[in-house]
Amino acid sequence: MSKIKKQKKTKPIGRIEFIFNVISLLAVIGIGIYFGVRSFYYYNVENFHIAQGNKTLNGTIINNTKVTDGEGLHHDKNGYYYKGKVSNNYVKFANRLFRIIRINKDGSVKVITDDIVTSFMWGEESNYNSSNLKKWLSTDNKLGVYYNTLPSPHNYLVKTEYSEDCLNNTKVIANKVKSKDYITTLTIEDYINANGKDSFLNNGHAFWILGQDDKKNNLYIDIDGSIQSAPSYEAYGLRAIMTLKKDLNIISGNGSLENPYLIKQSKGTNYVDNYIKLGNDTWKINYDDGITLKMYLTRTLDNIGSAYENLSNFFNYIYYPNLPYNSVINDTPFPIGEISEEFSYDYSNIYSNTIYYRVGMLNMFDYYSGGLDNFYLMNTTSSIGNMVYVYHSNGILEEVMSNEQQLSIPVISINKNLIKNGDGTINNPFTI
Repeated sequence: MSKIKKQKKTKPIGRIEFIFNVISLLAVIGIGIYFGVRSFYYYNVENFHIAQGNKTLNGTIINNTKVTDGEGLHHDKNGYYYKGKVSNNYVKFANRLFRIIRINKDGSVKVITDDIVTSFMWGEESNYNSSNLKKWLSTDNKLGVYYNTLPSPHNYLVKTEYSEDCLNNTKVIANKVKSKDYITTLTIEDYINANGKDSFLNNGHAFWILGQDDKKNNLYIDIDGSIQSAPSYEAYGLRAIMTLKKDLNIISGNGSLENPYLIKQSKGTNYVDNYIKLGNDTWKINYDDGITLKMYLTRTLDNIGSAYENLSNFFNYIYYPNLPYNSVINDTPFPIGEISEEFSYDYSNIYSNTIYYRVGMLNMFDYYSGGLDNFYLMNTTSSIGNMVYVYHSNGILEEVMSNEQQLSIPVISINKNLIKNGDGTINNPFTI
């Protein structure tokens, strides 16, 4: 019978040995963390250089000189943002000029149109989701206008997050409800972060911003750059906000007004915001339905008998017959529904009545980037009072009597397939 061997008793670990083991373990963990962080850092650096090599918009901007105080490119928990009256944040996309507001931490780039793109009333209700702004900008309804002026927007845009905050005196009360859309407008937070009236976002024009005061009035930026309250039936300009996808390549540019960052776009012609020469006249395209191109003259007309009540006769029986290229102009539908208190200032009402003309005019809900001033719009404010709207480039609409003398801009359309030459720029416009 074999004997069972007695197991040796384990000797307890001494205090010194225990401390040594703990220190060794911590050292091993520390070395692991150190090399892990280094690997992650150099991986990001390597990928950043790859983005830089491809001349991406976000990489180029982040590579610019950053600041911790004063004007320039600042860093916060959400990425980078421009503050003050900076002049190196211009970017050109879809034939139009934008200002860069911020680079989000995921690399996407938030931009705003450099100028207003239309002017109209907020609407009957003060909340954004029921407003004319939302309907006109958004992709969520068939009446959306601005989104449809962009070429292949899903290739270049991601949705922008926004909220309707409240401004109580100078205190911003954040709304916990967040929404997203491809096109929206400027928030209170973005305006204040950029330094408000002392920032690049103050362009001397009056335009709506997203939010309300403590009395549920809507907010707009006045021509002096101050934030003001207004009832929803007043009319101010609108600037579009969108977010460009991360790592979009740029072809050229240094961010200045004269040489903005130019986004590389896929092959294919983007007609909206391009120019076309017909005879001795230059027109700017503001609508492309795939078959026809709608356009407005790049100068105003001041003619005898140019009161609003005489314009349809003047344009179609005097102006049109004398155009040397009138044979290519189409009959075009022009919505002429009334925009007034009776119809809650709802922009969809303009489509309640349509008339066909060879030559018409802009209405207040057309996309417009011509920069001209003081001209008639096609909308009436009341069929009873015989009042009509006049557009001003500072963003404010004026109501005048229809028998007053004002400037006018003709609008026409032609078939898209007539275009044969040119690249659509102001120096080399399309021709037919």
